[in-house]
This record gives sequence, structure tokens and C-alpha cells, in this order.
Amino acid sequence: MQIELSKNALVIHNIMLQAFIEYDQVGMPSSALKETIESVQKNLENGEQAFVGYDKNGKPVAMVRFQVKENYLYFYRLFVLPECQGKGNAKQLLKALEMYAKKNAIPEVHCKVRKNVERNVLLYANFGYEIYEEEVAKLISGDVIPVVSMKKQVS
Repeated sequence: MQIELSKNALVIHNIMLQAFIEYDQVGMPSSALKETIESVQKNLENGEQAFVGYDKNGKPVAMVRFQVKENYLYFYRLFVLPECQGKGNAKQLLKALEMYAKKNAIPEVHCKVRKNVERNVLLYANFGYEIYEEEVAKLISGDVIPVVSMKKQVS
């Protein structure tokens, strides 16, 4: 997978919708499904950044959005299309985030993960991320879910 920084809101939005539809189908709707191309574009104009991963045919198959905070990089909405999962694409995105942080002298990388999506918690834990906080988040449906905050020292 080839990874590039992208400001293409249409591509980012399309990948996000395709990847997050699975949460809606299992009754755990994500606020990602409420975002529009315009809201993604506005976020990109206001300092948000994104890596997009392309397969060997140039098709966008994965992405992650992030922001640089005061002394850490915070990432969110890491998506890999369902048919491309289990092939190391998420790990490649994590490596790209960590390389970006190191290159820019940012000592830590942080994220928040739904605690009940164990495969994601395990992915990050196996990649060296540690849980440092647990909380409850309110979904757009009004339901509440447990969320863990994770971080990793990269420099």
C-alpha cells in the first residue's frame, strides 16, 4: 500500500463511509456517518491532516485523520475498507503516523478507541500503545459506550 498525505475531502469521506457502515449495521452507529464532504473539508482547512493508503491499482483503501496537539499527535477515524482488512494496512498507517511524529519532534501518539471493539484495542496494544484512561462516550443514538484512551512514546 502506498501512503500519502491528502487534502482530498471527497476521497477521505468516501473511504470513511464505506469503512464505518459496519458499525451502523451492528447497532453501534458512529458519528463518522454523520460527517459530510463539506465538514471534512472544513476540518482539513482548520489544521486536520489525513493519510490515505492506495492499493497497487491506485484505489484508495485506507485512511486516518489526525491533528498535532501541543506535545502529541492525536489520530482518529482510522479506516481500512472491509475487503482490505487483515493485510497489514492499519499497521502501515500507524507506522506512517509514528514516522510523521518522529520527523516533527512530537514525542507521543494518542488515540481513543471503543473498548468493546476488542480487535482495535488489541491492534493498538500489539503495536505498543498503552491504555492510560477509560471513560464513557455518548453516541449519536443517545447510547453510551466505554472508550479507552491509548498512547505510545515514539521519540
